[in-house]
Amino acid sequence: MVRISHSVVVESVPRLWFEQALRVLHGVARETRAEGGRVLLPDGRAVPDVRLAEGCHLSPGAVYELEDEQEHVRLTVRQWGSAPALRLEHALAGRGVIVVLEASLRDVDRPVQTEISGSVQVHGRWQSLRRANGGARVDLRSWWKAATGRRPAGAPFEARVRHRLARATLRATPRPHGDGRWEVRLVLSLRGRSLLRPVAAAGLLLRRRRLRQVFAEAVEETARQWNRTVPQAVAHDASRLLERVLDAAAS
Repeated sequence: MVRISHSVVVESVPRLWFEQALRVLHGVARETRAEGGRVLLPDGRAVPDVRLAEGCHLSPGAVYELEDEQEHVRLTVRQWGSAPALRLEHALAGRGVIVVLEASLRDVDRPVQTEISGSVQVHGRWQSLRRANGGARVDLRSWWKAATGRRPAGAPFEARVRHRLARATLRATPRPHGDGRWEVRLVLSLRGRSLLRPVAAAGLLLRRRRLRQVFAEAVEETARQWNRTVPQAVAHDASRLLERVLDAAAS
């Protein structure tokens, strides 16, 4: 097994703002309506290129579709209310790539945990080598606990990806940096799988230095993008956030 870690300092997201933002997003979705297949926002504007294809709006079994020359997106409502659950199927036309994601959130008003599971399939020869699946979980209570300096029971964020040849696990834990920001430590574990496990393990060990470099670069770039966008986002109050959400949905 290969284990790699890297830490970055990022702008923090206030818990109250985060929970308020979730309520705004959920409120906008709850107040939309469907007419003739079109999805209309609370202010009457239509969500472009999105249509209600099956079922009743915002009811379990409702299916929404977005399709153009390059992609086909199909969103299914599994559950609605204070604990929404959704299934998203995204196909890239001409590339043979299909991504399926299922996401759920426990308690919108006081979010406790969110989970995502999914798979990626690329059509072509050697199908078993062209697909992967996995999932991610965020324990929001543990995240806020760790972000304020208390020790969580485990990593608040964990993601797993499984492929026929290898398995990857990513864990992330924040802690206060001392200036209002977070220091987030990410740990990536890689190991081989199946009959080729010894071969995959040897390959991972030989490439360990390169993997460490690629991982660090990816984490640093993600942190730079986060730090460019988060301060501006968290500066908006509920009314301004609502306005931005409506404008983004309408465009």
